[in-house]
Amino acid sequence: MNVVLYRLAYPVTSLGPGTRIVLWVAGCAQRCERCVSPEMQDAAAGKAVPVDIVLRRLLELDPQLDGITLSGGEPFDQPVALVRLLSALRDHRPAWSVMAYSGYTLNEICGDMMGRAELLNKVDILIDGPYRKDVPARQALAGSGNQRIHYLTERGRALRVAVESSPPQQLNLGLANGEGDMLIGVAGDETRKAVSDALGAVPEDEACPGEDAC
Repeated sequence: MNVVLYRLAYPVTSLGPGTRIVLWVAGCAQRCERCVSPEMQDAAAGKAVPVDIVLRRLLELDPQLDGITLSGGEPFDQPVALVRLLSALRDHRPAWSVMAYSGYTLNEICGDMMGRAELLNKVDILIDGPYRKDVPARQALAGSGNQRIHYLTERGRALRVAVESSPPQQLNLGLANGEGDMLIGVAGDETRKAVSDALGAVPEDEACPGEDAC
């Protein structure tokens, strides 16, 4: 069983409460117009990595991290592999919270017959809905105003204050030895351009450092 993985980044403070790992998958069936991460839409942009190897890599990281955030691409297009990964991860890191971004709405995921609802059961906080560049964001961790934040579990609800008090336009800089350096976080074009210009040559799209997961 493989995860089609795009990148892995840590420690990240701009995509969820606390200090987190962020796992970006490659491949998205929705292909939203003006997607903020078009480079991740094609599954061929990623690498098929066995779940056991991804798990081993995650368990090598600091256990004091607060959780993992799934993004992409579309995590809910790889539900079976990610269910297996998160189930095993929860056995070893029971204190970690799980947050996920999805272009599908909560209702679409709940009504799906392809395993997406099972993946939802592993998630504490879901940010749902397609990215709409013409709808201004209303919450710091949501890319556009149509997206909603769902607190699905007791663990997720306990993090609500931390999520809702997240600083707006927060970005992390991911360094990858000069190749694939990225800005990580949810921020508008003007903020991304200003930071990118100040830093020199950092790409303006939301992504992660060129850290090979395996």
